Amino acid sequence: MPTDLPPLSDSSAVEILDFLHELIFRFEAHYGAQIHRFYDQQRDVRINPPVAPRPDEEEPF
Repeated sequence: MPTDLPPLSDSSAVEILDFLHELIFRFEAHYGAQIHRFYDQQRDVRINPPVAPRPDEEEPF
């Protein structure tokens, strides 16, 4: 997180914050299903990780 943000007036800080909240609200409204699908898939992979195929016990020579 950058700590060297420029100084802002109180009203400018509020306007930017309101804009960011609105942006996030609209972004989630538009892409929410995709975001939830992604997180659901990630959760499924963590719960049921794919099993790597086991090599044959006897290797051909």
